[in-house]
Amino acid sequence: MDDNMGFIPQDKIDEIKSVADIVSVIGDYVDLKRAGSNYVGLCPFHNEKTPSFSVSPQKGIFHCFGCGVGGDVISFIMQKEGLSYPEAIKFLADKLGILVETNEVNKEKYEHRKKLYEINNEAKLFFYKNLLINDVPKEYIKKRDLTNSMINKFIIGYADGKNSLYRHLLQKGYQKDDIIEVGLVNQDESGNLYDKFRNRLMFPILDIRGNIIGFGGRTLVDARAKYMNSPQSLAYDKSKNVYGVSNLKNSTKVGKIILVEGYMDVISLTNYGFDFAIASLGTSLTHDQAKLIKRYCKNIYICYDGDSAGQNATSRAIEVFKEQDISPNIIVIPDNMDPDDYIKKYGKDSFNRLIDNAMDSVIYEYKKILQKYDINDVREKIQLIDDLTTLLSKLDRAVIRDEYIKRFSNDLNLDDSSLKKDVYNKLNENKSRNSVINEDIVNSQTDDKESINNQEKITAIEIMTISCFHRNKYVELKEEFSKFNTTISSYNNFMDFVDIYYSKNDTKEIDEKTARKYFKNDIQMDKTIDYLFQKSKNSININNIDKIILEIKKYLILQEKDNIKSKLDLMQSVEFNDKINKEYKDILNQILEINRQIKDYK
Repeated sequence: MDDNMGFIPQDKIDEIKSVADIVSVIGDYVDLKRAGSNYVGLCPFHNEKTPSFSVSPQKGIFHCFGCGVGGDVISFIMQKEGLSYPEAIKFLADKLGILVETNEVNKEKYEHRKKLYEINNEAKLFFYKNLLINDVPKEYIKKRDLTNSMINKFIIGYADGKNSLYRHLLQKGYQKDDIIEVGLVNQDESGNLYDKFRNRLMFPILDIRGNIIGFGGRTLVDARAKYMNSPQSLAYDKSKNVYGVSNLKNSTKVGKIILVEGYMDVISLTNYGFDFAIASLGTSLTHDQAKLIKRYCKNIYICYDGDSAGQNATSRAIEVFKEQDISPNIIVIPDNMDPDDYIKKYGKDSFNRLIDNAMDSVIYEYKKILQKYDINDVREKIQLIDDLTTLLSKLDRAVIRDEYIKRFSNDLNLDDSSLKKDVYNKLNENKSRNSVINEDIVNSQTDDKESINNQEKITAIEIMTISCFHRNKYVELKEEFSKFNTTISSYNNFMDFVDIYYSKNDTKEIDEKTARKYFKNDIQMDKTIDYLFQKSKNSININNIDKIILEIKKYLILQEKDNIKSKLDLMQSVEFNDKINKEYKDILNQILEINRQIKDYK
């Protein structure tokens, strides 16, 4: 062990191993696919075309039957990152947010994070005491049926409107800059400091190790932002944590998890005995949150609000869980109610019946499609069948797909062979569009593999293909295409070349020899050019190009929507910003319009 790394206690090493899901860790480097109880992929330590690299989540080990390399999660990081044993432990600890006491140079970072945790813990105690001595929150507590046991379990507190927390923390000896960094105090343009959370019921957020990493605050007055949350910081990463970690740990014993939207939903369900409810932090479930939840339990029940926003969030969560090989169940709450309101009105037994009647994710999406259309209108029924075909084509196993085809055909009085034909045609179409992903064109050409999804890869190849073989469309849509922000370097390199080529040549499409000469020293770009000229050239013809352009525009608008939503989330940590909110609403209207154009496309 390196002397400058210091001694790492065995219990800390054991903690890291227990928290580090070997499939998730190795999955950041290798495209793993389930094979029975194990996962397989192409070995990252030697070149191979047939997967011989196996990971066993039960045993916590990996092994390559081709080159013989193997070991546990720490030895994988050692070999992949070229680190010593203690360096690999530190690498994993940093990734997982675990503090490792060593004498390394980066100890300052750990000490600073500890200080931020201390400040948050002191704020938690301050808010809790405030709740006990103030009359202001008592009316809300009574209205929401918050019992003393729930207040104590979740350490609920109260932030008054007197900027008293900042003065308290200064008196405790904490530094101004640290208090600002952790997000408990804001500073205006004149340099004045004030408590971020004022006149709010406070919900401390814990990580899986019990550190207070941040807060959520629910207004008790007529504030523009109903909820405010701690900003991202060294102490708090909302994308990797969930609310209700004690319930997350309970789920291991109970064998199920209920995923809800808000703090009060978690608390109310726990109060009624459902102490395995948790909430994602932020607007929607993230991939890291799904990975964290999966470590504890794979029997997931999504129970979001019944309104349209809740339904959309449910569909997104279904997709995120599917990427973790989890098929969640969906608890549908009637009358657009949220779990908190429903359980208070109808009680524990009624909510248990909702759990018993939970739908699988396919039936849930099917019901959503039925709500969208009038089945007695011929045109709308055609649109319904199109949506249904898309849904069924996403199912991996043929036997399950065919069972749903029979069921839905019977429901809708359709010929099941006709629906089956449509579904399998859609599957072949998807294979054609997705074939680019198997060609290493974009997989090995991304700066941030974790952030690239399949639709982004498809959009990249479609824009490249249109630009390469349809100059008039490229010129017409050049400004639109420039809105596509991606870290796929093959795309960025090729589009730079396209711009240069058309500025010098008056041809209808790009000459293959010129493209190869331009990229003659780049092997990866050679693969891209192979695909464009040998396969992709014939995938986009003049008859279907307009629909593909609509799909591209839709993706670009969705990408812009996500960027604006991120701005909104950040603005809510200070004050709600009307300008950003208007931009977001305008984007939603654009999405509705382009969906209409796609549906009307002939």
